[in-house]
Amino acid sequence: MPEIASVVGLVKHYYLESVVVEALRGVSVGFEEGDFVALMGPSGSGKSTLLNLLGCLDRPTRGQYVLAGHDVSDLDDDELSEVRSRYLGFIFQSYNLLPQYTVVENIEIPLLYQGQPLTDEKRRRCRQLAEMVGLANRLDHRPMQLSGGQQQRVAIARALVNDPHIILADEPTGNLDSKTSDEIMQLLKDLNAAGKTIIMVTHENDIAARAKRVIRLRDGLIESDQRLPG
Repeated sequence: MPEIASVVGLVKHYYLESVVVEALRGVSVGFEEGDFVALMGPSGSGKSTLLNLLGCLDRPTRGQYVLAGHDVSDLDDDELSEVRSRYLGFIFQSYNLLPQYTVVENIEIPLLYQGQPLTDEKRRRCRQLAEMVGLANRLDHRPMQLSGGQQQRVAIARALVNDPHIILADEPTGNLDSKTSDEIMQLLKDLNAAGKTIIMVTHENDIAARAKRVIRLRDGLIESDQRLPG
């Protein structure tokens, strides 16, 4: 499979007063189209920093990031925003839903941020996505009326509304019980089987085992990169 994203010599420093924190110290790695990758490592290893850079939520101190054939390393804020809306979908541990909005309205949010008109066709697609993730009977519910697993399903549908090239998931099962975690992971595996590239941060070995490839980071460097059997 061709690479959908790659980083070369990626370095990220954070400056805290007189202290320099070397979050990434020269990471080079590629991600194939249609892959399902788990990023693992202890706290401070650089896995979340790498995910943020892959998500164009931050810029590297040095190094190159090529996404869908485009070098996005030196883009300004507006250009990064455009890249995020065109190529990337995000799933967060804390769901990040707006409490005053219904399920369907939360799924529509990325379209609003892009200034797209909410046509009947787009609204229909948002309802279809809600139904696809198992929320057909919850379309008008608000987040406080949903379980944690249902809220994460809304977040997954929201991540899909722009038909992204890559889904970036940051501890997507971190706030869920074991049964609900299994359901969310099966949903992600189904999306991957349908062709979506998924890059996921997790600290749980059993969750990482559901991916196709596990990359472990330590001290801002890649410690191991293993493709899983099956």
